[in-house]
Amino acid sequence: MPQEAQTGRRKAEIKSRMSDREFRALYKDEFDHYSKNQKRFIRNNLNRIQAITQYHLTRRGYPLFAAQQHMQGVNVVEFYLHPNGDISDLKIIGSSGFGVLDDNSLDTIRAAYKDYPLPKETTKIRFYIHYRIY
Repeated sequence: MPQEAQTGRRKAEIKSRMSDREFRALYKDEFDHYSKNQKRFIRNNLNRIQAITQYHLTRRGYPLFAAQQHMQGVNVVEFYLHPNGDISDLKIIGSSGFGVLDDNSLDTIRAAYKDYPLPKETTKIRFYIHYRIY
């Protein structure tokens, strides 16, 4: 592959990653206490985990009742992702304000996590899920 193409792809990968400020907004000072492997996994895979989750959300469709009521919002989910692919302690740590959207996020992650990349050690995952009616 030509060097220009490699450099362009690398720039795109870096651009798609979250900034340190975005990590701080999600993880606060807790991120400072994570191991090197956990930090690397989060930095390299959080966008991918969000994209996989969004794919599953799209396949499931917008919750009908929420769409009928024009409910929109953002929630924050948290769970531990284990090296064997399991998840534990799945919960909403920032509600969208609508239980139907929050429940849908949890149900979607319960279906999507099987497609997530695997960490070398148990890692706490946090990310935003956005619900918008266009």
